[in-house]
Amino acid sequence: MAHPTAAVALDRLLQTGGAAVRLLARSGPAARGELARTLATLNADRFLVVAESDPPPEPTAPNALPLRTPAATTLRSVERLAEQALAAGITRRTVVLGVGGPRTSDTAGLLAALVFNGLRLVQVPTTLAAACGPALSLRHTVGSGVLGVWQAPELVFCPLDAITAAGVPAAGAIDAVRSVLAVCPAGYAALDALLRPEGGYRQREAAALIALCADARAAVTGYDPLERGPGRALGYGRTLGRAIGLLTGGALRAGEADGLGMLVAARAAAHLGLLPLADERAHRELLRRAGMPVALPPGVDPADLPGALRLAAGRDGERGLVLLEGLGRPYCADGSLLTEVDERTLRAAADAVRPGGIPRSRRAGVPARCES
Repeated sequence: MAHPTAAVALDRLLQTGGAAVRLLARSGPAARGELARTLATLNADRFLVVAESDPPPEPTAPNALPLRTPAATTLRSVERLAEQALAAGITRRTVVLGVGGPRTSDTAGLLAALVFNGLRLVQVPTTLAAACGPALSLRHTVGSGVLGVWQAPELVFCPLDAITAAGVPAAGAIDAVRSVLAVCPAGYAALDALLRPEGGYRQREAAALIALCADARAAVTGYDPLERGPGRALGYGRTLGRAIGLLTGGALRAGEADGLGMLVAARAAAHLGLLPLADERAHRELLRRAGMPVALPPGVDPADLPGALRLAAGRDGERGLVLLEGLGRPYCADGSLLTEVDERTLRAAADAVRPGGIPRSRRAGVPARCES
């Protein structure tokens, strides 16, 4: 058995369409040196270091230009960063380095995609939420989610000591839960054993969660890098989560709202006769193990969910939800993973997820796919 202080190492090469993304996760004192050596192989003339703190929490590279992550990621705030970079004399050999949480990952991705029509991108996520989601993604959006770009990172380097230093909140594991429920149910038992309701994951546990999310992403984006086919499963529960977030006025963390979104989606799928009740219960059990709320906050009116969902879905420019007909089996009709769910079903699903709610199922005609 490994000594509890032994260094942790994770290596992956993720093929996403034509992009090959190298993923490294490291712990221990040698991690900093390995990051510096890896960055040196990129032969960059400068590094634009986008970070939430100054100086950034991880060492970067020689010839670094620090840029502070804006409080809100907008086109104007990204443009201001680009203007600072241009004034400093960047070239096409410059590399953008994002060091921080999800907002920093998105900001760095936007900057890399837009400057000179594309600079190389390296992500150094310092939170589990970033390492399991935005840092691995090719999609980077402004805060509203309406505008976005696609840019693959050359490298994702996860400094496990930094990721676990401040204690990982329970909500940080939400992408691992989503991955198992919607993409790779074979990992259910392993994830169930790994999850902690209180969070606080150690380096080896964080690496296992990152590996699970990376492998799930690679499984569905290898031939769908823009996430318009099988890759839509990676967004399971997210649109409903945004809708629930609107109804709670931001009182929930993003991971908590997404977890409730998955519960509502599972209840809707069961209500329509798609998802077996045992698989719906598996949602609740895994989310409870992860320390996520499994009931809507008091005061959320199920009658308001359809309207909030229309607002949330409008940010994607598409109607419909990803529903499951089994763990790891998104419902597909006519080649689409988006299903339009009627308001009555949505209200019934939300009502069942309220405190003390009682699920009621019916066998009904399953709605056809949405026209995007």
